[in-house]
Amino acid sequence: MNKKIISASGLITLLALPALAFAVPAQLGGNIYNLTGTLTDIVANVLWTVAVTFVIVMFVIAGFKFMTAQGEPGKVGEARNAVIWGTAGTAVIILAWSLLAIVRNQFGV
Repeated sequence: MNKKIISASGLITLLALPALAFAVPAQLGGNIYNLTGTLTDIVANVLWTVAVTFVIVMFVIAGFKFMTAQGEPGKVGEARNAVIWGTAGTAVIILAWSLLAIVRNQFGV
C-alpha cells in the first residue's frame, strides 16, 4: 500500500513539474529567466545562511569539547577532530560558493 502511495505521489509530482515551471507570475515580467534568477537567488541566500549557521555551530561544539576535555588525550583528540572537520566543512562551503559564483558570472545567470 505504501509503495503505491509513494509511486503515485512521485508520478503526480513529476507530471506537475512542467506546468509549474512555466507558470510565471506577472509581477516578474512574464519572463522565465526572471523567475529562474529569483529562485536561484532565494535558494543561494537560504543555503548561505544554513552554511554559516553550520560553521558557527560546529566551532562552538568544538570549543565546548576543548573546554570539557580537561587534558584527557582521548577527549582532546576528539575536539581536535571536530576542529579539523569544521575547517574542512568550511573549505568545502567556500569552494562550492565560489564555484557557484564563477558559473553564474561566466554564464550571466
